[in-house]
Amino acid sequence: MKQVGFEFEFFQRFLLSRRAGALVRSIAWISMTGIAVGVFALITVVSVMHGFHDSIRARLLVAEPHLVIRGANLPKLERAELEAALKVFDAKAFPVEWQDVVIRTADGVFSGAEAKGLSREAIEALMESVAEAAQRESVDVPDLGKGRVLLGVDLARGMGVFEGDKVTVISPEALLLPEGEAPRFERVTVDRLVMTNVADVDAKLFVYEPGESLLGLSGEAASLSRGWEIWLRRPAQASAAQDVLLRRWPELVLDTHQVQTWGERNSTLFQALRLEIFAIGLFLGLSTLIAGFSIVTVLIILITHKTKEIGLLMALGLSRREVRSLFTRIGLLLTGCGVGVGAILGVVFCMWLDSRKSSILPDFYYDTTIPAHVDPLFVVLVVALALGLGFLASWFPSRRVTELMPAEAMRKMPQLSVAAK
Repeated sequence: MKQVGFEFEFFQRFLLSRRAGALVRSIAWISMTGIAVGVFALITVVSVMHGFHDSIRARLLVAEPHLVIRGANLPKLERAELEAALKVFDAKAFPVEWQDVVIRTADGVFSGAEAKGLSREAIEALMESVAEAAQRESVDVPDLGKGRVLLGVDLARGMGVFEGDKVTVISPEALLLPEGEAPRFERVTVDRLVMTNVADVDAKLFVYEPGESLLGLSGEAASLSRGWEIWLRRPAQASAAQDVLLRRWPELVLDTHQVQTWGERNSTLFQALRLEIFAIGLFLGLSTLIAGFSIVTVLIILITHKTKEIGLLMALGLSRREVRSLFTRIGLLLTGCGVGVGAILGVVFCMWLDSRKSSILPDFYYDTTIPAHVDPLFVVLVVALALGLGFLASWFPSRRVTELMPAEAMRKMPQLSVAAK
């Protein structure tokens, strides 16, 4: 404890007090401030990005099934068998059919989409999930009858379509028909616009009820495929549920059959998000590294200005190794003050920011709040790396202590005393 107190007193008197000199004191404060700002920015920005990515993932799971079984010539699967095999995951399985379509409005606007045929029970589950994500207590489930469909809000906005409008649906194969041959088409009514707050989903969502709509297109649609969508109580267990399905039905491993989790189907998105966090974290980390280099300057100037004091310490019995260790710990104290202040401010600011549920961003953003999810492991890693940097930046200039000769410093002391008188 006495040694720690001595180091702290040495640190305070020779770096932060007026006795240290204006140059040493200014550079010391700049170093601590730079390190604190760098650590604060790194923790805050990465935490906010983690919050946004978690928000994107949560919104994606509103309309994204956790497991999809899809492929040509699928083996005969029964809903009861699928749910029994995944009973431990509390799974719900719904039959689905997909087909590519071309949509044309009355104004001649065209757009492509992948029409998804869902049963009435699956549509009800989808609307309940959307309502829960929007924090709505009441669930308005549409009754899609003959010729009625649901459209994603972005798809409808891009085509200028509103609820109650009629659109014409054509299969893509009809575009290859010879001139003069009329393609098959079907006119449907937009019953409801659905907003899931996921741009990719809202821009292509087209839902109909099999047996009620698009009956005239199913016969010639080469893109028509059928399969199953499986929803789990815990989306994180999708990989484990996938392994259970592949063990139960090994034939699903064929190239023509696909059993994909929600993470595999959106792997490109998640890889881009991870790369974004890594790139920004790397640049902010480099800025903190540059601020840490100023510690070298502080210690070199301090050792140069305090030669006689260092010589006196060595003459009193401290070895070069002990003096070098002293200045290394002084540099660590300098780094620790900046890192500690930056880490505490960063964590507190992120917690305050995440607690605010009021809208901050403009309305054209899907999420107008700014979430900030602090990862304790990341904070510990940042603090550890910053202290390691501080140790290296302190140890190298402290080696100059070994070049000092105590006798020369002691011979200068009387001269300095006389000059002072």
